Amino acid sequence: MTGFLTIAPGSPHWWLSPDIWVTPVGSPTTPPGTANPIAGKAYNVSVRLHDNYPDPVPSGWNLFVCWVIPTTGPFPLPTGGQVLNNAPITVNVPAMSAVIVQTAMTWTPSFENGGHECLVAAAYGAEEGLPSGLNADPSNQDTNQGYLSTAQHNLGVVSLVPPPKGPRIHYAFQVCNGFDEEREFVVRAQQAPLSQIEHFLPGVPGGRILLDRPGKVERLGLVASAKPDPKELEAAPAVLPRVRIAPRSCRQFTLGGSLERGNALINVTQSHGERVVGGLSVLVMAEMK
Repeated sequence: MTGFLTIAPGSPHWWLSPDIWVTPVGSPTTPPGTANPIAGKAYNVSVRLHDNYPDPVPSGWNLFVCWVIPTTGPFPLPTGGQVLNNAPITVNVPAMSAVIVQTAMTWTPSFENGGHECLVAAAYGAEEGLPSGLNADPSNQDTNQGYLSTAQHNLGVVSLVPPPKGPRIHYAFQVCNGFDEEREFVVRAQQAPLSQIEHFLPGVPGGRILLDRPGKVERLGLVASAKPDPKELEAAPAVLPRVRIAPRSCRQFTLGGSLERGNALINVTQSHGERVVGGLSVLVMAEMK
């Protein structure tokens, strides 16, 4: 019997995995990598795989990695974006240790979403194959089978500019339903402490000094459209209580708000019943006055 491979979820939010990161081609591929990739520039994508068991993992595992526009919830495959890796893991993973694997393809963020990243990785048993949909929520993965581990890195970084073009927030994303029947979700946007993304701040301009410059987001809102009318976004609520999504499909949304100064973290969550089934985080940086 061999061990099982896992990719660690993030903490306190599982969609902020520290085991998936990007670095510019030609730069050291060390974590936490670059948190604000530039559209049109090539990046290496790295994934850290853990064997937390007393047996080594010599073979029989594959690593799947894909890029999609910022996405919450369990989503069907393919769902746009780009597959960066879907191949056997050729390195042996000793017992109670971890290895870092670089994807077969580099990633060049597209102008479709301004370079914001949502990277999803799955380590799975080659015999079982990759499921038709992925869910990075660790509470929804069958740990008894042990042959699938999925993680998500879903942190966007937005730099606002001074008025008149700023300081409005405009962040496009999608909410998905990876199930075979229509489901109703609650989509909610909330400001959160900057300390929740302290691990990733070395890869952001300004680094950890951002923690000393907190700001307050005003008029935080959500609209079920990728290109909402500015007036609609200005008056949008922060909670959409009844979002219906068809089976195995996604809907486009936009996060809005304003930040006059400082830095702020916004979490967007997707809930079904009483359970959060998807989420993303957005770091917003405004010009200091």
